[in-house]
Amino acid sequence: MVTELLKKAEVLTEHDLGGKAVTFNNFACFSRQQGRLHAALSYLQKALRIEERLGKVENPADTHLNLCAVLSQLKRHTEALVHAQAALKLLQQELFAPSAGGSGEALPLAHKPDRVAVLSICYHNIGAECEFLKHFSAAAQAYRK
Repeated sequence: MVTELLKKAEVLTEHDLGGKAVTFNNFACFSRQQGRLHAALSYLQKALRIEERLGKVENPADTHLNLCAVLSQLKRHTEALVHAQAALKLLQQELFAPSAGGSGEALPLAHKPDRVAVLSICYHNIGAECEFLKHFSAAAQAYRK
């Protein structure tokens, strides 16, 4: 049933690249859940290529975090760390950049609790990948954050 719904979403987003990237992310999450890590990786790479072409997408860090998780499961920890660090940069821009309202200040983090949670996951993933790579000082620093 899930596969059929995802395939319908893929058809419905044929002319909506942002929607197609989200659909590929969803395909990847489902594939990962089913233990099909290489399929998940392929979907995430497709999603990332679309997002890079679009430039402005909602929650761009999430694809990088999903890539980090899949690559980590594939024991490709150096690549996983690169994606976790890319996600961190995007999240910092998202959370701490001046708001578009013209005040020149970022919205308080209390207004973005779901994204702050993603930031926490990001720091945890960086710590875990550093630990796998035996960069213990960097791992401890990420876990503290």
